Amino acid sequence: MSLALALFHHPVRATGAEDLAVLPFEQLVKREVVTGSTLVRQISDSPSAVAIVTAEDIRAYGYRTIADVINSMRGLYTTSDRRYQYMGGRGFGAPGDYTGRIMVLIDGYVTQDSLFNQAYIDESGLLDLALVERVEYVPGTGSVTYGNNAMLGIINIVTRKGGDFNGLQLSGEAGSHDTYRQRATFGKRFENGADLLLSASAMDSQGQNLYFPAYDTPGNNHGWANGLDDERNKRFFGKFSLDGLSIEAGYVDRRKSVPTQPTQFSVFNTPFTIDDENSYLNASYETDLGLQLYSASRFYYGYYAYENQRVINDPDPYAQRRHQAQWWGVDQKFVGKWFANHSILFGMEYRNDFRQNLRRTYYSSGWNVTSDLQESYSRNMTSVYMADEYRFHERWRLNVGARYDKASDLEGNWSPRIALIYQPDFRTTLKASYSEAFRMPNADDRSTYGAGATPEYVAAKELVVQHDLDRNMRITGSLYEYRRSRQQVYVDGLGDYAAVGSSLSKGGELEFEARWDNGIRARTSGAWQHSHDTTGRDAVNSPNLLGKFQLTSPLPGESIRAGLEAQYLGSRLTTERRRLGGVALANLTFSSERKWHGLSASFSIRNLFDRNYEVVSPFNWAPGTGIDALRMDGRTYWFQLNVDL
Repeated sequence: MSLALALFHHPVRATGAEDLAVLPFEQLVKREVVTGSTLVRQISDSPSAVAIVTAEDIRAYGYRTIADVINSMRGLYTTSDRRYQYMGGRGFGAPGDYTGRIMVLIDGYVTQDSLFNQAYIDESGLLDLALVERVEYVPGTGSVTYGNNAMLGIINIVTRKGGDFNGLQLSGEAGSHDTYRQRATFGKRFENGADLLLSASAMDSQGQNLYFPAYDTPGNNHGWANGLDDERNKRFFGKFSLDGLSIEAGYVDRRKSVPTQPTQFSVFNTPFTIDDENSYLNASYETDLGLQLYSASRFYYGYYAYENQRVINDPDPYAQRRHQAQWWGVDQKFVGKWFANHSILFGMEYRNDFRQNLRRTYYSSGWNVTSDLQESYSRNMTSVYMADEYRFHERWRLNVGARYDKASDLEGNWSPRIALIYQPDFRTTLKASYSEAFRMPNADDRSTYGAGATPEYVAAKELVVQHDLDRNMRITGSLYEYRRSRQQVYVDGLGDYAAVGSSLSKGGELEFEARWDNGIRARTSGAWQHSHDTTGRDAVNSPNLLGKFQLTSPLPGESIRAGLEAQYLGSRLTTERRRLGGVALANLTFSSERKWHGLSASFSIRNLFDRNYEVVSPFNWAPGTGIDALRMDGRTYWFQLNVDL
């Protein structure tokens, strides 16, 4: 991510004893921060307004998924259609848009699949949050480092080390709607410096019976979907590191019943199940080659499979989707410190998406195959990149870089970036940046648009101000503008889609963070955004205002910590141009501050005041019925108990 792989002042390797999750705030924001590649740099040196949520925050506020973490970050929000949760922010977030345009990584590995570019941030995600050391959000384009899909930002999930557990931990969780989770994690750091982490977990939820006013007719069970909200998953994760070598692998299989009518041709209140299977292998090696040259080598492999089965309103009443993708790649980075006041990054990446299969099968009432449609795609891509950070004055730095990506089926694309960083004093940093990025059409785009599937582009400007009020308090502000182009729009004259659309997003964000010596921590932020879609109108599902407030404090006796979180999601338009009102939500968590004979626990209440609210849905094939919005859950509860053996 650009936090790590823009340029570095002094690349070093993290030691196993480091634990950023427990560092005081003033050290966290000033020290060098380890990222996915473990080549490190200070937060203030990044061209963007970086945000970090630590394991300490995850526990204090009772987060259960990466989506919960994202909802806590300034300027970001999520939307659910009861199949998946999707990211939104800074003018993007069209409901049902799999291609979230913010890249999600685990220790530097790009997690998006190559069929839909979906970012899996709910229970379909690869990681349990108990394995997460911190989540870093870098807004703005990241294509100089990561190329395709890093259009509007990067979220890097940094996993914990085995030494953080130092033994076996068993965990049991129970929540509303008959939801249960079990986890077993073993971690250890050995005397020779080797570090091992192994974890397995399973989750099962019966869900709830849900009422949908849009389907309130006798033929649709008066709008009730009964027994169609169950969900289960199983996860495995392993990580080993020794002397610059790191090998990790993850696997998740998640099955979800869908209570909505997610397609125009599906039938309400009938079985519709989806199954996502995702796995990866990521191996890296870092070393000091001498002569002021540092190397980071990485090999990765990914696999994704999707399957759904559903009842449809068609002469052939049953349909099935079975899609599959596989890919591998190598990435070689170097950082050179050959010249005074310069840090030079350069490297090359090769990626081969050798399998992208889409299959749609239809069956008769007797389950005989009536139609079997298959499409196969592939793509390989070669990339070269270089960046330089030049400190031409004790208070001024210039950060420039560019990346060139050439895919086997597309023309080459350049991604340039330039940033100017000014520090008038040790407390204040100002940053101004301009960058361009792109998103290549994925397999689903190629299936939908055919030869018209072309890259989408964005040009981004951002101005950032960071100021430390004292050693415990920081204010961060930013202004941004994104101009996207070559978006797919329907052209009446052609009777088809064409990549001729453009849109504009602009806004500002302000955040205050503080940590006091008595254990109290607070963070509050506000974001304003205004976005026009390809028609020049206000964008769908793009709230003008977002507000976040988090406060956590030990209670008297200092054995229990309370965490209060409030979020405000401003009014937004549905696909039918209907405006949903703003909503304020609150969550409350109590967690044990210290372990007692190896035991620790937490208890969370989500939607504390039981607010009745809706979010924008992607469903728009029955205008005027209200299916363009979905009602979300009311108050829910969650309890977790951990034991260290």
